[in-house]
Amino acid sequence: MAFFLLPPRVMLARGQHGFTLMEMLITVAIVGTLAGMSAVALNRMKTRGSFASASGDFLATLRTARAEAFARGNPTVVIVDSWQGKWWSIEDVNGNFSLASFNPVTPAPSPDRLIYAGQLPVNTSFGPQGGWGAALPLPYSGIPTGFVNILLPDGGSGGVADIFADGGSSAPNLKYCSFCETGSGMGAITFLPAGGASFNGGPLTVGQQISLQEMSLTPDGGVPGSPNGIIDFAIVAATGTSEAVTVR
Repeated sequence: MAFFLLPPRVMLARGQHGFTLMEMLITVAIVGTLAGMSAVALNRMKTRGSFASASGDFLATLRTARAEAFARGNPTVVIVDSWQGKWWSIEDVNGNFSLASFNPVTPAPSPDRLIYAGQLPVNTSFGPQGGWGAALPLPYSGIPTGFVNILLPDGGSGGVADIFADGGSSAPNLKYCSFCETGSGMGAITFLPAGGASFNGGPLTVGQQISLQEMSLTPDGGVPGSPNGIIDFAIVAATGTSEAVTVR
């Protein structure tokens, strides 16, 4: 029996396996897609974290201002610039605060005391401009949002009505900030030492509200310009208590 041996070079050539150009291009494309998806997910997580942090900071400002008024015996004022995404908390020592004379450069002229100054992060703002489209749930339903939930005689839902349409007297100054001035976007909440809170504007109701929205990009195909998250802060006038209501 005869045996034929191939030359070593030929045997090596037949045993080798490599990647074609097409296979390499497909691999690069897959890696690039996965990397892009990871970056989008990471940015989305960071934005949601910033929104949650800003919401917590603002609610803490409201509650701390109320506590400071009780502790120090002086009114404490939270001023909001809803257009610039800023807010301040000051101790109004002489009880003579006026929003008309407020200066962001020197928010607490002597003898007043600056307690806190906040700035909203990127992709977070006070809003949305048109409100979130419904009344707040109980027990905050009397606070004006510009909308009212309609109940049918049998207890079913009749949808939502915009109270501006019929000239409702409980229409807020702005749908996302019921007490803010329409010309400047500024608003002020004064927490009183004896309890309760007063506002620079808005209809005379059980309290007022201001909302935050998160407006990051929506890689999952969401409607462009539609908020990904909204939290409304309700402040009750009689007690000065503040609560964050998660709308969505």
